[in-house]
Order: sequence, then C-alpha cells, then structure tokens
Amino acid sequence: MFNKSKQDPPQRSSASSKRTSVLGPTLTFRGGELSADEDLIIEGMVEGTITHQSHNLTIGRNGRVKADVKARTITVQGAVQGDLYGDEAVYIASTGQVHGNVVSPRVAIEDGASFSGKIDTTQAQPSVANDISTQQTNSIATMAGSVGVLARRETDSERAEAG
Repeated sequence: MFNKSKQDPPQRSSASSKRTSVLGPTLTFRGGELSADEDLIIEGMVEGTITHQSHNLTIGRNGRVKADVKARTITVQGAVQGDLYGDEAVYIASTGQVHGNVVSPRVAIEDGASFSGKIDTTQAQPSVANDISTQQTNSIATMAGSVGVLARRETDSERAEAG
C-alpha cells in the first residue's frame, strides 16, 4: 500500500557538519563583544572584543580588526590592532599586519608579515597572569637571583680548594 523509498536519508559528513560563518567585506561591527559557536572568518571591519574560545578565527585579507581577540587558533591575513590570545596557536600570514601582543603556546609569522608587539609562548592566560601580585613576582626574582649567586660562590670556592 505504501511504497518505501529504497534511498537512505542523506548522511552528513564530518566536514559538512563543521560550520563556518563569514563576516563579509561590507560588514562593520562596532562595540560590544563578538562571539559565535562555530569557526569564523572576518573579511569586514570589527571594533570591540572578539571572544571565540572553542573555535578557529581567521581574519581574512580584507579583514580589519581593532580588538583584543581570544580564540582556539587565530590566523591573521589582514590587519589587527590589539592583543591576540590563542589557546592553541596564532599564525600571521605574509599579508598579515599585527600591532599588539601575542600570547599563545605556538606562534608562526610568515616572511613578509608585519608585526609590532611582544610574543609570550607560555600557556598562562591573562586572568592567571593578573592574579600574580607584583610582590610575589619580586620575591621569586630575588629568590632566583640568590640561588644563582649561591651557586656561583660554591663553584668559586670549589675551584679555590682544587687549585
């Protein structure tokens, strides 16, 4: 009575289930925080904050960003003014221009890229870094300096006894 279709429903491949949003070259986003629950490509202009923690972010060749950026991986092909925080990596392509600091365990800068700022490849996030007080930092530096002086004194005295 009812004809069953012999075709199975279309299966989604893993590549098609991965979503990517594109902010086109005519789009301008100013103020506030930009975030999405998928990979993001920015070809337009964004000013504010970009928080994209669990996903990949690409600032395309036409992309212009004036913001601090946080994402799993960040690829810069356009221009960024602001700090970049990559949980896994930050890549600056030969066409990329970055004026700000980069904090990520892996950083790659292609020949021809423009970069002005500092690079920190430790995995400490900004919130963790801010929790360490100046007094603790000074105490650690003083202690490390004392250990180095003590080690040199022992080496000098060992040389005097041996000589």
